This record gives sequence, C-alpha cells and structure tokens, in this order.
Amino acid sequence: MGQQNSKYNSSQNDPEKGVIPQNTKKIHGLSRILTAKAEHSREVAIQGWDKHNENMRNTQLLKGLFKQLDPTVTKAVGDLRGEIQLSYKYDFKRHLLLVKVIKCRELKSKDLRSKMSDPYVKLTLLPDREGAGEKRTAMVRQCNDPIYDEIFAFPLEEYELNDLKMVVQVMDADIMGQDDFIGEVIVDMKTFNFRVAPFHTAWYTLNMETDLNVTGELEFAVEFQLPSSLLVTVYRGRGLSARDEGKTADPFVKLTVTGTSSMFQTQVRRDTLDPEWNETFEFDVTQEDLSSRYLIFHVIDQDRGVNNDSLGQVVIDLRTFDPEKRLHETHNLADLRNTELLRSKWGQHATAQEFKEAFIAHAATKHPNFLFAEHSGKKVVNVSCRKAGAQGRIRIIDGIPVK
Repeated sequence: MGQQNSKYNSSQNDPEKGVIPQNTKKIHGLSRILTAKAEHSREVAIQGWDKHNENMRNTQLLKGLFKQLDPTVTKAVGDLRGEIQLSYKYDFKRHLLLVKVIKCRELKSKDLRSKMSDPYVKLTLLPDREGAGEKRTAMVRQCNDPIYDEIFAFPLEEYELNDLKMVVQVMDADIMGQDDFIGEVIVDMKTFNFRVAPFHTAWYTLNMETDLNVTGELEFAVEFQLPSSLLVTVYRGRGLSARDEGKTADPFVKLTVTGTSSMFQTQVRRDTLDPEWNETFEFDVTQEDLSSRYLIFHVIDQDRGVNNDSLGQVVIDLRTFDPEKRLHETHNLADLRNTELLRSKWGQHATAQEFKEAFIAHAATKHPNFLFAEHSGKKVVNVSCRKAGAQGRIRIIDGIPVK
C-alpha cells in the first residue's frame, strides 16, 4: 500500500507539528464573558430576581432622565438609519413630472415587537397647486430592504419646477395604531435640469422629519471686542409658530458658538408669539477663530410637562462677519435640524449621551464585574458604542475610571 500524507502522521516524528494553534486573545475574551455571566447568575441566586428586576428598573429610570433634555439632544440622528433610491424624469410632451420609487435599504424598524418593518413610501409636492395630493407605494411586509419599482405622475408645467419641493417619507405600517415615521427626504426640484439630463437617479439618506410649518423671524446683533469677546444680543422674535392650535407659546432662545463649550439661554417669555428679550451674552472667541465658527440660535417653546418643542433655528456663518463692524440683522426661522452642520453637532451630543447612558446603566447594575469590581493597579478598557459607531479607551487606576 502507498504511504499516506497526513499532518497528524508527520507529527509522530516532530513533536512541534500537529499541534492545533490556540487563539489566546479569543480564549481570554471568552473567559471574561463567562466570568461576567457567572457573577450575574450568582447575584440572581443570592439576591433573587426581584432585586435584579429592581436594578433594571433603576437603570431605565436613570436613562429616562436624559430624555428630558432639550431637542438638540433628544432629537438626534442616532435614531435614524437607511436610504432610498429615487429617479426623476420630466415628460415635456404630456407636461408630467415622473417619479420612480425604486427601493430602500437598511431601514430601521420602529416596531418594538419585530426587527423588521412593514414599509411604504409617501410622496407629496409642495406647494401642491394642481391638487395632485399624496401618493403612496404599496407596502412591503417584514422587510428592511424593500423593492418598489413604482412610478408616479404629477401634472405640472416646466416653469413650476423652479419653486417646488418633493417630500418623500418612508413609513412603517402599524395595523394596531398610527403608522410610524422611519425617515424622510426633501428634494428641491430646481436642482434638476431635465433639458440637459433627462433622468436623475440617486440614493438619498433618510433624515429626521422637517417641520415645514415653522414661521417667524429672529432679530439679533453681533459685535466683536478685542482681545476675544464675541457679544451676541438677542432682541426679539416675531410671528412665531404655535405648537398647539389656538394657543400661544412660552418661547426662549438657546445660543452657542461651535468650537466653544459655552451655551446660553434667554429668559422664558410667557404666552406670546412675539417675544421681547433684549439680552446680551459673551462668548470667548479669538478673531482668528471666527473663520471656523458658526453662531447657532435655537428658539424653543417651553413645555411645562416633559418635552420642549422646537420653533426653529438660525445659523450664522461667522466667516462672513466683519469683526470691525457691528452686525444687526433679522433672519427667518426655519427647521434646520437636517443641515450638515447641525447633524454633526447633534450627532456628537448623541454619541456622548449614548456613552453616558451606557456607563450609568452598567454602573447601576455593576455589570460586567471585571469593569466595576474593586481592583488595584492600572487597567486599560476598550469601550465601544455600536449604534454611534464610536470607540475609545479608558484607564482605570485603583478602581477609578480616568481619561
């Protein structure tokens, strides 16, 4: 019989061969997980499930405290995910705007009972002068990557495209109640030139819902004083939009300059849509830094319950500000939450909030044990936030986490 070649046979002559390599990193990681699970089981066995459930309720209570923050934190993009592919064409002969809803991808289910959504798409032209109304695709059941391939026609003249916007909303159908909002895109029709390019097909990232009913304006002044004082005066608001029909508002203004740690707030003016503030705030900003800073005003209606309502924002690019002149202007308020600047700013808030909530929740339950147990010496722990896509390292010296 011929000789068989085998790595196990050859190991008989060489003791180093035939040894299955061990992944020490993986073994160490599994060991820590098993230790944490064992500690969790031991705690349940000693204190009982009632104590464990109490800890979990305390965790939810602590996390709920952060939800009472203002809209700049609670309405962050961390809750949104997904894209939609759309195609646009204008039929010059029949005077029709044709919109094809092709598909969506990586949607996030809003139903706590399922990881999959039942999505459909709504399309609305604004302003709708021709009375085309809202158009909807069919619903695709239990799918986060639905394919539609449906075409909708909107009758309108070519010149009307210049001042039209199309609101495209992805919704999650709910047979038990109100349908859930997944995300939206607002497409400005004037960005298309159908004479040059007959078709426009692209993927659009889903955003938070934009409040197109925001009205009113904000009057303010900005001046610079050497060496590093940026003085911002908030004078008044006019014609603010009421959040509750038939009622007024309790407005105040939050203002900040990007790149600084300062955030100020005016006094709350009760029961008015035309508030007067006349308050001045000072930011520490050098003249050299003005070229990379933005001044952000956020008008908010104070809710005497839990959540405040946004009444709109104004963003001033300080690159255009002449520090030798005083700027005194009135700007229209708008819902600017989906602008690139504010998305990045609030995204940073969301990341910090996610880390903060996670640490408090873990500390409340003292889990995992290897992180929150008493220990001496120095340790380095890698911390990651999956939803925010961020990670970092924390040093622990004699049981105390430090930067």
